[in-house]
Amino acid sequence: MGITSADPLQREEAFLKDWLAEGCAGEMAYLEREPRRRSRPAELLPGAKSVVALAMAYASAQPVPLREGKIARYACGSDYHKVIGKRLDSLVRYLKALAPDAECHTFVDTGPLLERAVAQRAGLGFIGKNTMLITKGLGSWVFLASVITTLELPADAPDVRSCGNCRLCIDACPTEAITAPFELDARRCIAYLTIEKDGSLDEELRGKMQGWIFGCDICQEVCPHNGRKKEDTRVIGGLVEILEIKTDSQFHEHFAGTAFLRAGRESLIRNACVAAANLGRTDLTARLRNLSKNDSSSIVREYAIWALAQLSARPVSTVLPA
Repeated sequence: MGITSADPLQREEAFLKDWLAEGCAGEMAYLEREPRRRSRPAELLPGAKSVVALAMAYASAQPVPLREGKIARYACGSDYHKVIGKRLDSLVRYLKALAPDAECHTFVDTGPLLERAVAQRAGLGFIGKNTMLITKGLGSWVFLASVITTLELPADAPDVRSCGNCRLCIDACPTEAITAPFELDARRCIAYLTIEKDGSLDEELRGKMQGWIFGCDICQEVCPHNGRKKEDTRVIGGLVEILEIKTDSQFHEHFAGTAFLRAGRESLIRNACVAAANLGRTDLTARLRNLSKNDSSSIVREYAIWALAQLSARPVSTVLPA
């Protein structure tokens, strides 16, 4: 936990304006709605004096065979919005018990607040060249949340550390989404492509998405602040099970209570088709052929056909071992 004032984040406000103007947000139109408010906590809660910034570590995943594809580590458990939301409600009840007249407004990633910038100013960590908040001890493997309040609380000192000359995250990104230190083009980011981007994907990027099905951790896995041990991330079911989800209702039933619901069935199966092709899963040819002919989604049919074309050009020996 750290505390900062509710004063405007002026430098970040200017950066966000330029970033949006350059189109780096891709199809995330919600970021363009009232962008000025995102850097001004006092406009989100009239009379706000302070912001309590919070970080919660998420558990490391269990290793799985790479051939089953990968998901971002944060998505391996229950939907963090719900988990943290309950904790924030408890914190607000505690604050109001101490100060009954205090007003509070909570945020867990979904609200219009630049939470990483708030957390840096509150001393929780510093912003890395991959644009992630890097905390002491936990690195960037954390969820962020905030409580804007009318209470005037003593502020903590900002974290002024930096990455120094390290550029491991920049060099490791297969799609070159980190275009310069501290600058991310979301349109090329695998996390954006697999979660936020609907419809068709740029063909130039498909082969660079490796086996990622939901999100991406590459820039975090190589970060020295996150430790040197690399762990593959768990897929709930794996490629076979994902490719066999036939309806939206089956998708919602299978992934209830998880972050996967944000992607939707169509996009998740699209991602699984790309991963199957990139991982050389020729053993999935029959399932892909069935999708290419019978699925109700034109996007799924398109990507099943694309995956079959990619796999037909691979020798059987390229299939990864279990």
